[in-house]
Parts: sequence; C-alpha cells; structure tokens
Amino acid sequence: MKQKSLCKGCLESVMVTEEVIQELVNEAEENPTVIVSDEVYLARLKTCETCPSLQYGTTCAHSGCIVRYRAKFKNKSCPFAGNPKWDKVS
Repeated sequence: MKQKSLCKGCLESVMVTEEVIQELVNEAEENPTVIVSDEVYLARLKTCETCPSLQYGTTCAHSGCIVRYRAKFKNKSCPFAGNPKWDKVS
C-alpha cells in the first residue's frame, strides 16, 4: 500500500529529479552573500531528513519547497508553523 502524502497539493508526479535540485542549489551558490555556511546548511538538512513532514525525500509538506534549496538561504526558516525546526541567519 502506498503511503499517503501529507502535502495536500503534491502528487508523486511532481517529484523533482536530483539533476533539477542540484541545478537549483548551484544557482543559489552563485551569490554567496545570501546563502548560509556549509555547516549551517548541513545541520538544516540533517534536521529536515528526520522530520516526518519531508515528502519523497525532497519536499516539505508545510510549504511545498525543495528543502535542499530552501535550506541554502539565510533569509529562510523552517516553514513548520508554530514550531520551526531551524531559523533564519542574520
């Protein structure tokens, strides 16, 4: 039996390929003033990997974002309403 998606708008057909995710991450890295350090990035990803809201290993059920992309940015925080797992970086 397939696991039901927590994300209301997501279907398996919207899964993003590794190639597309890597392209997004590479694009983000072109502007180092807006991204977090590798240490912060890896800590954020580790948190997301253990979160039950992670869908398909790539997507946050709360925002629909690709976590490996969102986690790169200083101005982003975890979208878990009322209990974010990680915060913005000043």
